[in-house]
Amino acid sequence: MKQNIQNAFDAVKCDDALKERTCAAVVGKMRRKQQKKTHRKRRFTSSGMKWAISAACLMLLVGSGFGGYKLYYTEAATISIDVNPSIELDINRWGRVVDEVPYGTDGENVLREVSLKHLEYGDAMERLLGSEAMRSYLQNNAVVSVTLENSNGNSRLLENLQNCVDTALEQCHGNVTAEYASVDSHMCSEAHSHGMSVGKYYAIQELLDVDPMATLDEFKNKSMKEIRGHTEHCEHRTEQNGERRDGQTDPDAVSGSPDDGCTPDSRGKCHNKHHNGHN
Repeated sequence: MKQNIQNAFDAVKCDDALKERTCAAVVGKMRRKQQKKTHRKRRFTSSGMKWAISAACLMLLVGSGFGGYKLYYTEAATISIDVNPSIELDINRWGRVVDEVPYGTDGENVLREVSLKHLEYGDAMERLLGSEAMRSYLQNNAVVSVTLENSNGNSRLLENLQNCVDTALEQCHGNVTAEYASVDSHMCSEAHSHGMSVGKYYAIQELLDVDPMATLDEFKNKSMKEIRGHTEHCEHRTEQNGERRDGQTDPDAVSGSPDDGCTPDSRGKCHNKHHNGHN
């Protein structure tokens, strides 16, 4: 390039020293211009690389954050607390409440007053059972049913849950009876398909075993005390009348009197007699 410029100046008629100075100035200016272009290109390449790295890191962080978010809210177990009200708590793998679901008006009213999300399940049970919103439901020898659906396979979860509930009830409600059960995910799905908490659905299924005349709709709005009372009544009458669960008569059992309305041939009368007593 410099030689081309030099050849161009050879055709010009002037002092040789002036030619040299002018040629040097032109070459120098062109070099500086080229250097600026190269610098801008490098700067763009460098900043572009930095942007690309930053974008990749951001995407990684966002992806990781979304994965962590999804993992946190993934349900590992469901705890159903039924008195009437009925409330289910979805628990993640770290034992934190990630969702709270009321069933019926009573459950909705309680959860308007008590927030349980993101609490460790033991703290959540303590807050719920000790709340002012639950106080009126935990009177008159109420029955609290705690049912666990544990898809995570943690065998100690029910035991820990029982300890938490027993402690909370002893501190706040000495006259309350607590009962515990563990069910599978199929039972949970069935309950939800009927618009019921798994705990109440499970209790009514046990009732239907001893009183085939009963129905889900008939007892879905009853308290756990009423459901258990009817179940125990039917079990007691069945034992008195010598009728086993398989429908056969126990020859060694003492039959009930004909007037008690609960002989094996009059289940409907027994059902109506006891059920009407709760209405």
